[in-house]
Amino acid sequence: MPVQALTFEQLVVAAAVILVLLGAYKSIMDAIKIHREEKRLRDSPVVKLQARVDRHDELLQKDKDRLDAMETRMQDMREQSTIMLRGVLALLSHETNGNSTDKLKDSMTEINDYLIRRK
Repeated sequence: MPVQALTFEQLVVAAAVILVLLGAYKSIMDAIKIHREEKRLRDSPVVKLQARVDRHDELLQKDKDRLDAMETRMQDMREQSTIMLRGVLALLSHETNGNSTDKLKDSMTEINDYLIRRK
């Protein structure tokens, strides 16, 4: 069919179809471009490094919490050991001198206070 034989309505329909196809092509290309950009950003070294740093921060915080708990337990153990040694020292003093009952009473009071405070 020669171009001169086309009617105005047919030319308008043809132009509309071409515009719709161009719009669809542009939409598809934009979607592809956005997908590629997101993939590039997701796979970029900066994003991977940030994820790694975040993971390391999380692990360091867990270690810090664990070490803080261990330090608290160590302080409790030091206090407990000190009180037990004072009691043993009072017993040794009593055994050696035979008359250090006041030291024994003080040590017993101190141990009782520690046990009550601990609970």
